[in-house]
Amino acid sequence: MDSELSPQEEPATGLSPAEPGAAPWAGYYPPAGEYRGPQPPYPSNAPPYPYPGPVPPGYPSGPGGAPGVPWPAAAPPPPRRGRRGLMLALTAAVAVVVGAAAAAVVLLLGKGESPTAMALQSGQAIASAQGLALTGTIAGQDANLTVTRAGTVEGSYTQNGNPVTRVTINGVTYVKAPTAFWESVVIDPDSARQAGGNWAKAMGNAVIMTFDSLTPGQVARALEHVGTSPRAVDTTLGGTKVIRLTDHGTAYYITTAAPNRLLRIDGRSGAALYSFDVTPLTAAGISPVFTILHGDVQALQGAVDPEAIVTPVQKIRFHANCSGAASCTVSGKASVNDPTTPTILLKMTVDFSGTRNGAAFASCSDTVPVAQGGTATPACGLGGAVWSGWVDSHSSNFFTWAHAHYEAMVNTAGDITRLQDELDQQQKA
Repeated sequence: MDSELSPQEEPATGLSPAEPGAAPWAGYYPPAGEYRGPQPPYPSNAPPYPYPGPVPPGYPSGPGGAPGVPWPAAAPPPPRRGRRGLMLALTAAVAVVVGAAAAAVVLLLGKGESPTAMALQSGQAIASAQGLALTGTIAGQDANLTVTRAGTVEGSYTQNGNPVTRVTINGVTYVKAPTAFWESVVIDPDSARQAGGNWAKAMGNAVIMTFDSLTPGQVARALEHVGTSPRAVDTTLGGTKVIRLTDHGTAYYITTAAPNRLLRIDGRSGAALYSFDVTPLTAAGISPVFTILHGDVQALQGAVDPEAIVTPVQKIRFHANCSGAASCTVSGKASVNDPTTPTILLKMTVDFSGTRNGAAFASCSDTVPVAQGGTATPACGLGGAVWSGWVDSHSSNFFTWAHAHYEAMVNTAGDITRLQDELDQQQKA
């Protein structure tokens, strides 16, 4: 049986009010009684033009100015601007600023949470789940599975058009699928026949995807570390407003309304695209899953290992007792190779017939453990009425043919006990 495997404003410049000749400036107020307001453009008691000679044209020659032209009266001083007026002005300015700030806050709140905050809250919700129910498709075909916190997988899907039931525990995947499934993923037809309809260890093409990134812990970790500027767009999912946030090739659909929750994951595992609606499970919700797992794991004792290569190293040997009528023992030696399994169970089944390749009148089998890459010699036989009746049915010399075929299997009874204990620990945790 062979098979593979903002800039700051600059300060205003100008004369200081303390400098001689400096004009009063906004915010500077002389002592009470000294402020006279701005001076008129020409003094009302200006002396005659101090220089000898004719008066320059157009310039007033005295208090009355040019003949017939009165000197402009001094402008009345502006009303004194007291500190109360200043405080009122400042208060109004503050009110404007505060009002603007309040408007800004309202706008920001109206915009809603950032995608990073949405992802963080949804991740925190996932982190407390005991498991995730995943319903959707793998490679476009129906899938319905559950992943526990520890990464144990249980469920079913369709692969290559064939229904597949799957269990993954302690990193090892087992599937139950028809012979047609195995014929599409392994080379040896005998291996496909042996695995068909039975629980079998799966690897290579027989495992369409892994679920390591889909445990509650791994999904939560990814959502809680999407960064400050993740790629996200608004969309809807089943009539619910969501964001589609993409991170490292995986798309997360998260509700925009609080509390933010993850609804779907789209991604790729190897060559297979997947799309799953996500339902976090509580301890009560995952309890039935563990019940199913316990039953499936019990059935994994002696699961077929179709990837193992078994090579007979000698022909079937008849032992000496086969010359009598009481019993007949046969044995065969074979090597076994499967780098992924430290210890393999080698099962030899022998069919007895009266002619070469004839119909078997009886069969026996034996299963022995063998280290990976080692050899083993299983033995079995016929006895009692089966063998004696065969012998007595002949009145003269006769031939007996023994045809052996081999199967590589995994999981002893002790292995199953350890797996059941593992499931108990996972459920308690």
